[in-house]
Amino acid sequence: MGTKLYKVTCKGMTLDITGAPWGVAYVLSENAAGAYTKLRNFLDEQDVGFRKDREMDKVELVATSVEVTHYPDSLMRFIP
Repeated sequence: MGTKLYKVTCKGMTLDITGAPWGVAYVLSENAAGAYTKLRNFLDEQDVGFRKDREMDKVELVATSVEVTHYPDSLMRFIP
């Protein structure tokens, strides 16, 4: 199968004027469910936002073939 890149968007925490929004992340995973689970576990561990804000809104497939050579500094959250 292989690792794919997904954009995961939660129901809340999607806007942030000072940095990367907590509720939107690019996640490496083998499937969409795994991508959401990775983000949800990350948010739960960080204890960020309310539970209802951490629920999934959508998962979008961005790339089917991914080779990560570095993690760029950006205003988006990236979870390998």
